[in-house]
Amino acid sequence: MRNPLWAGAALIAVALAVTACGTGSGSSAGGAYGYGNQTTQAATPTSPSSVMTAALKTETTPAGTILANSHGLTLYYYSADKRDSGTSVCTGGCATAWPPLAAPVKAPAGVRLPGPLGMITRPGGVRQVTINGFPIYLYAGDKAPGQYTGNGVQGSWHVIKIHATAAATTGRAKALKVARTRAGTILASSRGLTLYYYSEDKPHSGKSACTGVCATAWPPLAAPVKAPAGARLPGRLGVITRPNGVKQVTLNGYPLYFYTGDKAPGQAKGNGVGGSWHVIKIKAS
Repeated sequence: MRNPLWAGAALIAVALAVTACGTGSGSSAGGAYGYGNQTTQAATPTSPSSVMTAALKTETTPAGTILANSHGLTLYYYSADKRDSGTSVCTGGCATAWPPLAAPVKAPAGVRLPGPLGMITRPGGVRQVTINGFPIYLYAGDKAPGQYTGNGVQGSWHVIKIHATAAATTGRAKALKVARTRAGTILASSRGLTLYYYSEDKPHSGKSACTGVCATAWPPLAAPVKAPAGARLPGRLGVITRPNGVKQVTLNGYPLYFYTGDKAPGQAKGNGVGGSWHVIKIKAS
């Protein structure tokens, strides 16, 4: 993909990459992926195979909309790999912690990937999927769909953020949920993660006061969504467009957010932080 952002970031990442593999908790570190208009194609073995080509998926997480395998497990790239080299530098114990995504796969319907799908053959004969020339991996620390505990490990492992096309998002709004927490009955995402509003935001202003580092700790809830069945929300759902083009859901004019400190449904660790972040309490109708 001819993208200066990708190429520059990839070269810097390779020059500075930590070559050892590590484990640890997830972070909100960004990636080197840039986005272009290349047509994607399925990675397939060079010889005929009876193996069915599994479709990749997208998952909505506090880190954004990310690419996952056919079972919903988060996929990663390693910035120490060299783009289009045809090889992976993650071998041995590294490949145990970060198993390669095996070919063949195909792109999710209606999704713009950050480059074409491809394939390399590892020393053991395993065919590994690549995106934009970078080998793609799973992380052994992720146990369920929506988890991304490998993101940012050693500053070298990153999720693959993607953007759905307008056709893919039309009519596919996910229903929000009602969750019971220590803070009360609150509004949550379709995966049950607690949602928050920020009292520093000005309602109906059409913008968010949480940007930069703030938006890393408090990722925006991306549109489209729909209200939970049988719940009375404290206002109407709406949408604003953030400076980076992300469409963020609003409720009663306030932008809605996740908190990266919440790792599982029912947690509400962000409630009251700085006296400005609050859960959204709701009542069943």
